Amino acid sequence: MPVCSGCGTEVTNPTKMWSMVGRPSKTGERLKLTIGIFTCPQCERRFRTVIGKEKERVTLKGMIREIKGIEQGLVQTLGDLREKIKNLQSERAELLEQIEKLKKAGEKKANTLKKEITSLREEVEALKEILVDI
Repeated sequence: MPVCSGCGTEVTNPTKMWSMVGRPSKTGERLKLTIGIFTCPQCERRFRTVIGKEKERVTLKGMIREIKGIEQGLVQTLGDLREKIKNLQSERAELLEQIEKLKKAGEKKANTLKKEITSLREEVEALKEILVDI
């Protein structure tokens, strides 16, 4: 029975329970732990305790299978990343091309406006000369 670390009361029912597999020990054994959170009925303190332990048998075949599964996942991830990089590089090239086209269009528009402004200034000067003569 779990005992409250605050007042020493035995608590029977956990508020929450879950299982987890711990890290392997130096001998390669893994323990499956059942952990519970308890609330003391007297002092209302919450505490966590290991309720049960079971040995998880680890075999060489199981470890090899696990490693192969990890390897396959990594190979798949690598392939996905390569494809994403290729797509992003292609999109980048397209965007750079669009930027160049927009720059050229902007320069052309600016030159046209510059010519129009020059023409309008000349017209203003001509009008000023006509008005001064009158």
